[in-house]
Amino acid sequence: MSRFTYQHLLELVEGDDELILRLVEEGLVERRDDIVTVDVDRVLLARTLWRDLDVEWAGIEIILKLATELAAARKRIAELEAALADPTRRS
Repeated sequence: MSRFTYQHLLELVEGDDELILRLVEEGLVERRDDIVTVDVDRVLLARTLWRDLDVEWAGIEIILKLATELAAARKRIAELEAALADPTRRS
């Protein structure tokens, strides 16, 4: 998670204030005064899905959830592969 000023986030999403408001409503961006806490990759993915691919918000939520689960699965697979490659880590 990264912290930005609201203005910086607005620049990141090319001035799309409506997108930021929707991301705040959906809980993808945490806003406190002029500071926002965001996962930049998720915000940019949501922006692409919504603006460029015309995916509705219900679909965006599902896609973001699946992307998070996929990243966690890939991390776990890498850990398991590392454990298999290192004979001292085997139980």
